[in-house]
Amino acid sequence: MMNENHYKFSRYALFAVIAVHLAIVLPLAYWLNIWVDEASTLYTTQSGFLHAFQFAWIDEKQAPLYFWTMSLWRMFGESVFFARLFSIICTTAGIFLVWKFARCFLSDLAAAIAAPLFGLHPLAIWAALEIRGYALGIVLAALLVHLNEALIAQGENARTRPRIAFIIVAAVALYTNYYLGFVLAGCFAANIVSRRAKNVLNFLISMIPVGIVFLPQALLVRDQFAINTQGYSEPRSLIDGLRLVWQHFMTMLLPAGLFPSGDWSSLAFARLWIVRLMLPAVAIFSVLNLRSISNRSWRLLALAGTTCGCLLIAYFAVGNDLVELRHATVAFVPVLLAAASLGFDLSSVIVSKPLRLTAAAAGGVVLAIFFQASIIGLYPTMTKRGDWDRVARYLESSSEFRPIYVFPVYDTLALKQRYYGKVHIAPEEGFFRFARNAPAGSPTSLVTETDFFISQIGSGSKEIWLVTGSVCTETLACTPLESYVKANYTIVAEQDFYLEKVRLLRKIDK
Repeated sequence: MMNENHYKFSRYALFAVIAVHLAIVLPLAYWLNIWVDEASTLYTTQSGFLHAFQFAWIDEKQAPLYFWTMSLWRMFGESVFFARLFSIICTTAGIFLVWKFARCFLSDLAAAIAAPLFGLHPLAIWAALEIRGYALGIVLAALLVHLNEALIAQGENARTRPRIAFIIVAAVALYTNYYLGFVLAGCFAANIVSRRAKNVLNFLISMIPVGIVFLPQALLVRDQFAINTQGYSEPRSLIDGLRLVWQHFMTMLLPAGLFPSGDWSSLAFARLWIVRLMLPAVAIFSVLNLRSISNRSWRLLALAGTTCGCLLIAYFAVGNDLVELRHATVAFVPVLLAAASLGFDLSSVIVSKPLRLTAAAAGGVVLAIFFQASIIGLYPTMTKRGDWDRVARYLESSSEFRPIYVFPVYDTLALKQRYYGKVHIAPEEGFFRFARNAPAGSPTSLVTETDFFISQIGSGSKEIWLVTGSVCTETLACTPLESYVKANYTIVAEQDFYLEKVRLLRKIDK
């Protein structure tokens, strides 16, 4: 009877979390404007499947399956909301998968806790509102972890169907996000920690068809790698790499804002001291109760640790620009499930039920505070960076014909998606071409892109609109462009938007 009540409670918790998750993301998906990465997805997928099939890997320089899927998905609806709906479906499925994993391998009560840890986490909320492959990657990571653990648990009695499912999901994962290969490396580590040679052998055999299926795309990865690493390369160090991965790890466990502005917030300060107090306590408690830590927890810890270790390797291979939090989302589910499993094992050591409930309640309150504050901080002005809807409306309100120029060039994609006027927007090309020439934010960091941009400005217009991003207001990267503007134009009007500036320029008669 008790188990039945626990199951009902966990099921109600699942439905409640899904309801709250949807109540948060659906209105935001309708309301929020797009930012430039989402505009890039819309641009790549707007001409149908055949175009996306040919050019997705070239333009986006990443695994193509999400873009192929999105090109088909958008055949049934062209709106931004409908495009985001795919990610919302993925995160909703992710809630169920995390709940199902915890219920299968931990307990019903653990499932009731794991579901809100994922579904109400600001990282899941953020991924649901992105027209990018992050939400799909999170779901595929959850599937890989679940299937891998199921195969390990079944051991030599593992059935053919879940093995085939694992092979299919692994192949799909690699075509969706190359970094999901880090999760596969983690699954291999989990099989080793299981201490069953048969498990390791079966996993390696499973990877043979996955490698064969992925081979055509693998031949292109080298070219994409070369493109993504061209231009200036920031200096890298082990300390900086460890700090970066540690920051991502902590954000997944206890977020103090997903994308800090650089100012030291009270939330970040509070987390620092919570970590300083709790981490040694958990470490000591774990050492004192090593026998209570199950092999399942060791497997999940190995999986999560290997995934994070691969992110560190990626930092040295491609730099920190391609190991930002959004790229590290592949480790989100492994880290969450490893922490849940370890917490479940250690909580069983606490004999006193009131003490367990008190600890759980205190942890829930802390997480609720950090989750809520981080979610609110995601979109402080109820708009995504660039505020492109308002920028477009502002430009459309002009009754005179003035060409519009957008810098950086990549940002042109965002305005093109939201501007419905008849004025020419430039540049018309080079959206995916440019890399940095010097350290980020320095006066020469965008010199090649600046030279190209200036060459695109026509000489026939007396007045032009210039739209520039935050890189021009927050750094010195646009110094050459600003020097050109000062020498050739006067500012007639100026309007600031969220991380975007619009100026009306009039040519100086010479």
